Amino acid sequence: MKNLKISIITVSYNAVETIEETILSVLNQSYNNIEYIIIDGGSIDGTVDIIKKYENKINYWISEADNGMYDALVKGFSHITGDICAYINADDYYQLYAFDIVNEIFQNKEVKWITGINTWYNNKSQITGAVLPYRYRNNFIIKGIYNGKDLPFIQQESVFWRTELNDNIDFDKLRNFNYAGDYYLWMCFSKVAKLDIVMTIFSGFRKHRGQLSENLNKYLKE
Repeated sequence: MKNLKISIITVSYNAVETIEETILSVLNQSYNNIEYIIIDGGSIDGTVDIIKKYENKINYWISEADNGMYDALVKGFSHITGDICAYINADDYYQLYAFDIVNEIFQNKEVKWITGINTWYNNKSQITGAVLPYRYRNNFIIKGIYNGKDLPFIQQESVFWRTELNDNIDFDKLRNFNYAGDYYLWMCFSKVAKLDIVMTIFSGFRKHRGQLSENLNKYLKE
């Protein structure tokens, strides 16, 4: 079995209360061929101090002003050198075994991108819900139907893909999104490959007030 390099990006801004758990969920993986990139938007609440605490284990990090989450994410993509990539926000975390399973699944060269069981956390990092997706149809993804209104979201925190799929992304377009940049990625990928579902929990989505994702109307419009 090949030991594929897995590149992970975290975008952060004033996430002092949660980012340490996010960082440790990457650095403490039972899998060891990991490239970790953190792009911080110029936090002033102590987030940078936490990043510095682990900087000897982080491949690349920077803290500077940006034009939003997806502008920062594009910066992170420019530093990826791994075979597989994903991004996790600074208030979510990976399960300990996640990357071992990702590596095993991607031994199959026909697999291009995957997602796991849709999972939700509370503010205490406890799992409060989990649903196994039935199926994701490429034509439905392209039409924008997995939007949380017509059909359930594709959970961003649980998606991993081959880095080669990044060739299908218009990064200038991605950096201009404010809400639905994740769905733009899924549309790009679904034009060239099918999304496979893995019956495991890779990560999850933490629900709390003030999230960008709370504004469904703006997400749908974008």
